[in-house]
Amino acid sequence: LLADAGCVSLSHSCLVKSQSLFKHCQLIKPEDTQESPITNVNVDWRKMELSWESSRNFSEYICTIMDRDVEYTDIKVDSPVCNIPVELHMPLHKGVFFVIEVPNTNISKQCTFLPGGMNGSAIENFSCVIYNIFLMNCTWQAGRDAPADTQYFLYWQKSR
Repeated sequence: LLADAGCVSLSHSCLVKSQSLFKHCQLIKPEDTQESPITNVNVDWRKMELSWESSRNFSEYICTIMDRDVEYTDIKVDSPVCNIPVELHMPLHKGVFFVIEVPNTNISKQCTFLPGGMNGSAIENFSCVIYNIFLMNCTWQAGRDAPADTQYFLYWQKSR
């Protein structure tokens, strides 16, 4: 991105297809077959939120978010919702690994989120121009093989 006096980073902007804003994680089966009380793990990228259901009431959970380069962030929460920090500097578009743990137990749930869609539906020719620091104009073309009713959304999240 070019601005009048240099480059601007869009590390927290995201262009996604409508069907991938809210997505179930792909669960990773542990070697033991013990059933976890943690179920229905979901990621909502618009809210930057990881959520799940639990068949038991726990007073605390630890969410671990890890990228492909094994950089990670641990977050302690007291409910089955974990807000993903806006200042997180991970390439989320490459896929993220989540672990939800209940402290002082052997209860956990692991899953991965791999963004994606139908082959050939990814946007093409994406570019943004920033004018006078306050106005940004972005353009793109739908993927060559995207169905005619595919909708794309661009949203911005403030970063440091």
